[in-house]
Formats: sequence, C-alpha cells, structure tokens
Amino acid sequence: MNHGIPGGPMPVADTEPAAGLDPNSTRPTRVRYGVLAVACGLAVITYIHRVGFAMASAEFKEPVGLTDTHMSWLMAAFMIGYGLFEMPWGVLADRFGVRGVLAVIVLGGSILTASVSLVMFLPGGIGGIVAFLIVVRFLFGAFQAGTFPAFSRMMADWMPITERGSAQGAIWMSSRIGGALAPRIVVALFAFLGDWRMAWALIASIGLAWCAGFWLWFRNRPDEMPGVNEGERTLIEAGRPAKAGDDHGQGHDSSHAGVPWGRMLRSRSVWALWLMYGFLGFSGNFYLTLLPTYLKAHRHLDSDTTSWLTSLPFALGVVGCLLGGRISDAVTRRWGKRWGRRTVGAAGLALAGLSIAAVPWVEGVVPLGFLLILTFFGNDMAMAPSWAAAADIGERYSGVLSGAMNMMGSLMAAIEVLIIGRLFESHNLVAPFLILAASYGLGALCWAGVDARRSLSETT
Repeated sequence: MNHGIPGGPMPVADTEPAAGLDPNSTRPTRVRYGVLAVACGLAVITYIHRVGFAMASAEFKEPVGLTDTHMSWLMAAFMIGYGLFEMPWGVLADRFGVRGVLAVIVLGGSILTASVSLVMFLPGGIGGIVAFLIVVRFLFGAFQAGTFPAFSRMMADWMPITERGSAQGAIWMSSRIGGALAPRIVVALFAFLGDWRMAWALIASIGLAWCAGFWLWFRNRPDEMPGVNEGERTLIEAGRPAKAGDDHGQGHDSSHAGVPWGRMLRSRSVWALWLMYGFLGFSGNFYLTLLPTYLKAHRHLDSDTTSWLTSLPFALGVVGCLLGGRISDAVTRRWGKRWGRRTVGAAGLALAGLSIAAVPWVEGVVPLGFLLILTFFGNDMAMAPSWAAAADIGERYSGVLSGAMNMMGSLMAAIEVLIIGRLFESHNLVAPFLILAASYGLGALCWAGVDARRSLSETT
C-alpha cells in the first residue's frame, strides 16, 4: 500500500546505510554536539518561561481576581498565537536559516515574559488586566511558536539521519528539565525575593543572555561553521536523499522558491503525522496549562505539593524523551525509519491514554502523582519519534512541515484548554480525563499512517 505521495518518487529503502566514513578520511569533529547543546539550553529556557507562567498564575490568580474561565482564556490565547505562527516561522527557518529566526524569537519572547510583571500596575480593574494578559500571552505564543520548527530544521541540517531521534530526544528531554525546574524556581524566587514581579523579570532575563551568546557563535550550516572538518560534514550528509542546492544563509535559495504544498497535502504520512500531533497536543498541553489550577483549586493541595506534582511529571519526562529517542534510533538502524518512528510513538501515546483515564478515581497524593508521571512519561516517549519523523519526511522542508505539525498540536491544545477549563469551572472532574485519554488513543492510532521512509526532498 502506498503511504506516501501519489505520483511522487519511489520510497527509499526501509534501511539506511550506516553513517560511517572511509577509515582513511579525517576523523570527524564534534561541533554538531555543541549545536545540539545550545538547542537543549534554549529548550530548558523555553519551558521555564512557559511552565513558569502556569505556576506563577496559580499564585497571583486569586489576588488579581482571575477565575478559572479567565485562566482558560489566557492559556487559549497563548496556544492560538502559538498555532497560527508555527508555519510562518517554519517557512522563515527553511528560507533564511535558524540563526536569525531563533535570535528574534528569543528576544521577543523574553521581553514579553518580563512584561507580565506590569499586570499589577494596570488601570481599569479586572477587565483591563485580563485584556492585557490575553494580548501578552497571544504575542508570547506567536514568538515561541518558531522555536521547535527551527530546532527541526537545525537538526535536519546538523545531525546524521541515524542520530536524529536521539537528538530530538535530547531537546525534548531538556524542555522537560525546564518544565521540572520552573515550578520550583518560581516558588523559591517568590519566597526569596518576596515580590513575584521582580522574580518574574529575573526569570525573563535568562533568555536575553542565551540570545547574545547564540548570535555570536552559531552559523546555519556545517560548512559555514569554523571548526567543522570534512569528516564531520561527510558524516552529517551520509544516507540523505539527493537534493538540489540548498543555500540558505548565502543569498537567494532557489530550492525554497516554492514549498511543495501539493506533495505535502497529498501525502498520507504528512496528514497522519499532523493529526497524531494534534491529538498529542490536545492532551499533553494539559500539563502546561491547567494542571496547577486543577491540583490547587480542585484537589485542594497546597502550593508546595502543587509545585512538586507539577514538576515530577516533567522530571520523568526527561527519561521518556531520552528513551523514546534512543529506542526509535535503535529500531531505525535495525528495521528502518517506518518502524523506528511508528512503533515507539504509538506505544507511548497508548500508555499515556490508559494512565490518565484512571486519574479521577485515585484519592491520595502518591497514587495521583504516579499516574500523572506515568501519563507524561508515555506522552514524552512519543516526542522524539514525532519530531524525528518530521525531519525524515521534510528534510530541507522540515521547518515548514514540523511547523504545520506543531500548529495542529497548538490549535488542538487551545480547544482543549477551553473545554477542560469550562468543565472544571462546572466542577465536572471526571469527563476531562476521559476526553484526554480518548485523544491520546486517537493519536496512537494515527501512527499507523506515518511512513518516514519517503522524503519530500527526494529528487525524481
């Protein structure tokens, strides 16, 4: 059965040549791992900013006078902005390279993060505060939207095929470290400084520091980066499909004169990947948005317990991201990209769905924490295969393809936060988790349609 692009090129073999080198060639340098480390650092910062707001909002929600419905609007505004700007940022990353794109994204996002501190000085009562926060969260989402599509293009440019799953696992592992650190950092800084506004501005400043260092050091492609030798460039290119000149960052890029929308929209694998990530985003973003509110307002847990139960799933998500990436790459080396991406992603989402369905029926903090951790572990098992599959299928169009994929996840997350927020507001604490479980299940089924062997960049 054809899972790819009708009328397009024949799929490549379901196995890729090992990324090896002629023993007489130059020993490869390891600059690509420095690039990966820089991306991982930004992933940490991104999630400190993102999850930190969810934790901070649980603290200032009552003093400011925000309701659960208000919080749903704020979270939805972020996800809508995030979703709408995924593809534009992906196109820009593909067209011009990720150096300038990421610098603009981090600079803008850090300034908008700091601007939340102004909320206590606004006139006009609760209406003015809510309007201000909705605008800020929408714009913050619009800037952050480009981060992971840019990472996808960065990994497509810098990592060999057989290391992409592990690289994406490391990036998503780092995001989970940021998510795990955020609640503890926010609570500790609030307590130490005695002023959440000053603490929040300090948290925002770490993005500015990263931006300065990144701009001075990074270049878009291995052949532009000092210190990368011919051995490493050969290693990175091993096993890739043949492609036309790809010259972003060096003037006009003829290969990006037009994104192959027709091939993309006719591809069963592309649609299956997009839908899968939409269902994953619907359920997974509960942890980034309404989990602290659920724990504090509806489970009636104190701030310290809430921060721990918000942090621990992200901490175990670190293991899920790394394990998902490593297993995906191992299966890819043994049985090819189709099974390497598909089986690990589907298994993770199935585990997440079964775990979160049981949440309403547990009473104690320990079993509740166990289920929340197990759910997020399964969720994160699927992250590295998802983004590796986007790079495999997209190649030099991986920025726009992964941007569209993440757009689906973000827009579905906006729908989720409105639905789940309204159900929580009406004190319905069972239906939300059954809905989240069903979404994970549908995502697992979608993996059956994803075949990462066929690249949009293959030449005919």
